[in-house]
Amino acid sequence: MATFLRCLSIQSRVIGALVMRELQTRYGRDNLGFLWLMGEPLMFAGGVLVLWRLLRGEFQQGVPVISFTLLGYVPLLLFRHTVGRVLNCLKESSALLYHRPVTLLDVILARIFSEIAGNILTFAFAFAVLFATGLMEWPTQPALVFLGYFYMAWFTTGVGLVLGCLSDRSELVEKFWTPLSYLFIPLSGAYYLAAWVTDTWRDYYLLLPTVSAYELIRAGFLSEYVRSYWDQPYIAFWSACPTLLGLYLARSARYHFMVR
Repeated sequence: MATFLRCLSIQSRVIGALVMRELQTRYGRDNLGFLWLMGEPLMFAGGVLVLWRLLRGEFQQGVPVISFTLLGYVPLLLFRHTVGRVLNCLKESSALLYHRPVTLLDVILARIFSEIAGNILTFAFAFAVLFATGLMEWPTQPALVFLGYFYMAWFTTGVGLVLGCLSDRSELVEKFWTPLSYLFIPLSGAYYLAAWVTDTWRDYYLLLPTVSAYELIRAGFLSEYVRSYWDQPYIAFWSACPTLLGLYLARSARYHFMVR
């Protein structure tokens, strides 16, 4: 047990150091520096919020447009940006593997955690501004918001691990990811509530794992406006499966990985 805790402590420090290196390499210390970690997503989210507010008005089918859009778009950025960042990260960071404590898994997790941290800061800052200006209300059930965000981050981590490892084995992964990531947008649950789907098709819609995560997040904010639907065991299963597969691929990647 003591050996395990010691190894865990070492790897946590390694990942922490890699996260700091990733942020410094990506953003540097000029201009806003690390603030670009949430600055980039804020510019995306801000533009979408303004556009949807102008096009949809104050409410869409009885749901506040500002809250609906923020709660859909920021988690969507989490998934798309995180997975996009881990593609080919093993090739780009291969020099780091000359350091004995650094593993292939550490390199991938460092990028994933940095993106998750940036997304959480983006959401917290955007919500604080909108709440202070009266454009959003305080969540009625904060626990559901945290739970939904946790599942979204977990599912994203699992998919990121799988595609990050596979992208080192084949360039086709990156080629297919771009169109698939755009096709994922209308199916993710970011812009369509399960309550808006007819009873006939709702069960099929909920087969998409991210839909339950979105429903949990929105239930914490919008429970007085709309009924939410989710299945925790289902999304936990579909988050655990890619995570376990990704851990296996990260472990087996060292047998064929070539430091470039």
